[in-house]
Amino acid sequence: MLGKKKKKTGEVRWLITFADLITLLFCFFVYLSLFSKPAVNLDTQFKITENALRILGEVMPLSVLSSVQTLKDQKFSSEALLVEQIEKLLGDKNAAEFKNQIILESVSDMMVQESDRIAKIRVHLSEPLLEDLEVPLFFAGSARKGPVNPALCNEKGLTQQQDALNRFDYLLPNESIIIPEGEKSGSTYLCLVDDQLYESTESILVQIGNVRGNVDRGAIISQNVVIEDNELPPEAEFSLKRREIYEGRVSITAKMNRISGLKSEIPLRFLGSAKEGVDFRLIDPPKITIFPFIEKGSILLDIIQEDVPLYATRTLIVEMEENQLRNVQAGSLRRQVNTIIGALEMKDCSGINRFLRENRDVFASFELNASKSRCILSLPSDFLFESGSADLKQKHLENLGRFLREIRTRYELEGDVIRVEGHTDDVPMGKKLKYSNNWELSVARATNVGVFMIEKNGYDPDLISITGHADTRPRVSYTSETGQRKLGKVLKEARKANRRVDLIFARPAASEQIRRFFPEQE
Repeated sequence: MLGKKKKKTGEVRWLITFADLITLLFCFFVYLSLFSKPAVNLDTQFKITENALRILGEVMPLSVLSSVQTLKDQKFSSEALLVEQIEKLLGDKNAAEFKNQIILESVSDMMVQESDRIAKIRVHLSEPLLEDLEVPLFFAGSARKGPVNPALCNEKGLTQQQDALNRFDYLLPNESIIIPEGEKSGSTYLCLVDDQLYESTESILVQIGNVRGNVDRGAIISQNVVIEDNELPPEAEFSLKRREIYEGRVSITAKMNRISGLKSEIPLRFLGSAKEGVDFRLIDPPKITIFPFIEKGSILLDIIQEDVPLYATRTLIVEMEENQLRNVQAGSLRRQVNTIIGALEMKDCSGINRFLRENRDVFASFELNASKSRCILSLPSDFLFESGSADLKQKHLENLGRFLREIRTRYELEGDVIRVEGHTDDVPMGKKLKYSNNWELSVARATNVGVFMIEKNGYDPDLISITGHADTRPRVSYTSETGQRKLGKVLKEARKANRRVDLIFARPAASEQIRRFFPEQE
């Protein structure tokens, strides 16, 4: 009789379950690997500042914050070094919870000098790829970006220091970084322009753009590059050390030894025997402003000569407030000494001047100048004539006549000879106009003003002479200080100032004894 088969005992059934679990975990990680992507980040420095601690204090316990505070103001050249310190101080649990936030709040600006020539920009991958990766970069900020040109900018800096490049703060060889196959990092560089311009600290914001392929942007995708200027502020000094000034409007001018990229301010104080409100009035605030890329600036004063004794002089000293200068240093000429000469030292033009002041609403465009022997009254052509015409404007005849009659009766002009001079701009006459050239036009205009003075306003014809100068004696030059022809609005203003009729009042010359050069033979 056959016995029953014995059942096997001791089978390890759990091994089957364990094997299934391992297989499932393997499949899970394989599945995750299909969806995980390498991440690209900018290489940067890290520094835990007071501001970073303030932000972190709002999200982490005080015990953790106190440990992080021990790292204040320490610089870390890489993320790995910072993470190492965080893990040492906080432990695995706290480090895992707060590490990423500490890293993001600790990203530090890259500080460079203009003289450094280049600033290197690096990116890194979390893991290498089996192909080259191009990482696009975007640039913004207050620094002026120049052309992207590898011929002008390489790993050693600018290849040529052209004057045209001084308009920029940095140049680029390209706007992307190539990470080669199998590598985890790549780099490019900024070429810094070391100009002679005094500027404020400027910044460049570098940011990773959208990366093509199976790659994500990481947590650190932007970097602020701060360019510190290495130039000293320019020096400013007065244009003149000493001068004599008379009645009328005068300027106080300061100039710099080189132009600046910042607005400069030079506060002034006024000393001496001349008193504000009595001897002079400030037209502008007591501060000279020199704007960026301009080498000089001025303020205007009105010199007052009312009730001044004969030959009286007053001293007006202008000094720079050196402790209040902004974006500029005081040069050697920090003081200007002005001597205000009494009005009676010059040709007395006070009657004309007073009438113009009392009627400035009508005659604001009239200009009066004086010398020791002459009063020069400039009447703008726009007030007197239409363009290309010598006929006096009918709408201004009444006011012009009132003005001429008023000054004719002024005692200080009694017996003066009057020279009427016509002046034009440099624009040639058109073919269809009445006058063929500016000489004819200037003479005709001067003649009509002179005739109007004689026939309508009672001037003595024996005291009047008439002449025309065309465009040969401009009051305002048509070229700049550098010799360049003025253009646009500046040229238009110069031409307007030069179109005028001058009335020149002077004492008659002493009578002369005249004889024939070849006397008749007796």
